[in-house]
Parts: sequence; C-alpha cells; structure tokens
Amino acid sequence: MNEKQMAKILDLCKEIEKKQGVGSIYSLGSKNANAGVKRWSTGIEDLDIITGGGMPKGRMIEIFGPESSGKTSLAYHLCSLHPMCLFIPAEGTFDIERAKKFNNRPKQMLVYRNATTGEDMFEKMFDFAEAGIPLIVVDSVPYMTPKALYEATLEDAEKQPQRGQLAAMFSRTLKPLNDIIERSGTTVIFINQVRDKMDAMMFGEKTQTPGGHALKHAMSLRIQVARRAWIEVPNKNPANSAKTEKVGLILKSKVVKSKICNPLGEAEVPMFFDRGFVSFDDVSEIRKEIMAENNKKYR
Repeated sequence: MNEKQMAKILDLCKEIEKKQGVGSIYSLGSKNANAGVKRWSTGIEDLDIITGGGMPKGRMIEIFGPESSGKTSLAYHLCSLHPMCLFIPAEGTFDIERAKKFNNRPKQMLVYRNATTGEDMFEKMFDFAEAGIPLIVVDSVPYMTPKALYEATLEDAEKQPQRGQLAAMFSRTLKPLNDIIERSGTTVIFINQVRDKMDAMMFGEKTQTPGGHALKHAMSLRIQVARRAWIEVPNKNPANSAKTEKVGLILKSKVVKSKICNPLGEAEVPMFFDRGFVSFDDVSEIRKEIMAENNKKYR
C-alpha cells in the first residue's frame, strides 16, 4: 500500500466520522475505541468465572435447557440484581411469589403480561431499551408467536402452521434490537427450551432450540442449563407419600457459545426453592434448618 492509497483511506475515515460521529470508525488502540465489554456480576462467583467476569451490558444472551432445569429461577435471580428490569412472561406462567423469593421488589420488577404476539414483545423491548432499562428477560422463545401465525390459529385451530415463521421474525428484528441495546447498555436475556431434533442422526446433537439460526448467531453468550441433582430432605408431611421432599436442585451451567470469553466453561450451583442460589458450603446448614422447621411443623 502506497502513501496515496493510505491518505485516501484516512480521508474516507474522516468523512465517515463527519457524517456519523466521532468513534463511528476507529483503529485499534484509538482513544475513541471501545473500552472493552462492560459487565455486571451475576452474584454467583462460579457463573461469573465461566462467563469471563459476569453478564455483558448491551448484548443479547440465551439461557436454554429442558423443563425443570432452573431456567426461570436463574432469570428471577438475575432480575433481582438490578434497580429495574422488564420481565415478559410469554408463556403466561409468571409467578409473583416465586419472583419475590428471589428478592425481586415492587417497582423494581416490571412485568408486561399482555403480550400476545412476538412482534408486540419486540416493540416493547425496543421501547424499554431505548429508555435505558438495564435488563429485559423474555420467557420463553417458543411462545413469541408471530402475529400472522397467531391470527391464523385463532381463525382455524386445525390449520397446519407454516414452518419457519418464528425464525423469520427473529431474522427481521434481532439486528434493530441489537443496535438499540448497544447504545443503551441494556442486557436482553432470551429463555429458550430444547426440542427433539426431527432429523437427528445416530451421531451428533439429538436436540435443538426454537428460533432458528439467526437467534443463535446473534447471541453474545449462550448458556445451557440442566438439573444435575435434586436437593432433598426426609419427608415429614403425612399428606405426602413420598419418602423425601425436594427442596432445591443443583443447577449445572455450561457456556456453549461465547463472543466475550472462552467457551465451554462449566459451573454447578445449589438453589433452594424458597431461598434462592447459595454456595455449596451453606447447603448442609440450610438442609438442617429446613428439617428442623418440618419437624416442628408436622410433629
């Protein structure tokens, strides 16, 4: 590259900055460069470690796993860490009392419960992200039904839905959402489910997540969660015939994709249904407290 070519490129950069603002284009090491990925702590030390220091601001994250694996409980916990958050219960299964158990508070957690279509949910995400809310959580992706599919189903419940509409909606809307949250610093978390892969081969993945490839590609972080084990105590309730009572679970988290840290890190964290996430050092003592409470309650 000769001096004439370099000068022409520098003039082009100045022209871009003049039209789009200082920092719209920069070289590595420039004072106008991005100062790195800003983060917020999850309040769970091991989860912070495998995510490279906590959840990223201004990025999109997917938390996915099978049923009863702790996805929504983890989302409630993450919501409680912010002065304000927006929770969109697309499934219609929001539980106020469980949200409170994870330390969410009045006027701190906003719940948009009238969402019917995926487009409506995205519209609210755009609005609240523009306003600068720190965190938005959608629970969950498969219930973000596109408007066309929602209306068609209402008209004819037996009509075979057109495949790919959910993925097409994400392809249209994720880029505008990303542009907004990059400016506002809002973190958006999509909770997703796992489904059996229809064309699964003998070797390889047997499950997949709804939303299509666009959703996977747009995420800065994809965290797979699973229930490794139940936390149990002896059952003292005469109305319950089970030998043990499940009071919590061990949640296993794995970073399966990351643009902000090394991938494939794993962590296990205990969670009590009535007390939230705790350290392994506290599990034994909490179990003793629960057993003592049960003995007193059912004696």
